[in-house]
Amino acid sequence: MSFIIASIDRDQELQQCITSIEKAHEYRQDISIEILVVIQKTKQEKKINIRYPQYIAFYYIDGVGLSLARNFAIGKCKGDYLVFIDDDATISETFIEILLKNISRFNNVNAFCGKLIDSAQNIPFSPLFLRDKVKKLNRFDYQYFMGSAHVLSRRVINKIGCYDENFGVGAKYYGSEESDIFFRLKAANEHVLYLPDLIFFHPIPKALPLYVYNYAYAFGAVLTKSSLNDKAYLFVYGIIAMKIAAKAFIRILQKLLLKGIYKEKDEKYHYSSVLNGTFQGIKDFICRESSS
Repeated sequence: MSFIIASIDRDQELQQCITSIEKAHEYRQDISIEILVVIQKTKQEKKINIRYPQYIAFYYIDGVGLSLARNFAIGKCKGDYLVFIDDDATISETFIEILLKNISRFNNVNAFCGKLIDSAQNIPFSPLFLRDKVKKLNRFDYQYFMGSAHVLSRRVINKIGCYDENFGVGAKYYGSEESDIFFRLKAANEHVLYLPDLIFFHPIPKALPLYVYNYAYAFGAVLTKSSLNDKAYLFVYGIIAMKIAAKAFIRILQKLLLKGIYKEKDEKYHYSSVLNGTFQGIKDFICRESSS
């Protein structure tokens, strides 16, 4: 089992991430693991306290991009199952045991995602994660498949390919690398399971307007790419885009007409940024495709 962490400048968070993996390994020491940390933008060696140096490798690369770093690690790792985790996330102590139990139970499944919990408030990252039963995901369930909470088998990576390096933090499209992977899994007729007992902890980021716009922009591009490559389900991607647009438009109207609670919600979720970003991402991806 390989844990892959891409990092730039979060030394304290990276330490906590690695420590949580080591604790999970101590819980099941009979399971062989490796931890690959890919550091970007610096050649300065990180000062991280490591309990099991034989299980961990640090790589320093010049390029910048989450997908670029993850692809680099995919080329280096040896595990049959790859766990992708952000450098500011951690896992539960029982993570390895639970993952292996489900790999054995669902031996025809090559992709899993877990429950994401806000590490500061100890609450679900999203209302979706209130679900406490295993769920087989369809294309409309893409929001379960979070960037810091998914696991892929080496078999399925060999089948669908690595991360698209146009997507993810530091890339042309700032985010949605996990949604691109998810839709490619579904296009390849792969099952994807949500496992509520597979716990990742991650702080909920502060959603500033530019942050929301960038992620909506990337997701708009992913929807367009997926609809072009998975034409049999073009209507699904169209419905997803329309649902996003309709919700954002209604919330904007509610904010303007009713104010009160809807004004507060808009300040939290930035619906104008969602609307503008999604459709700009769709437009720009189409323009780039037509010019290439």
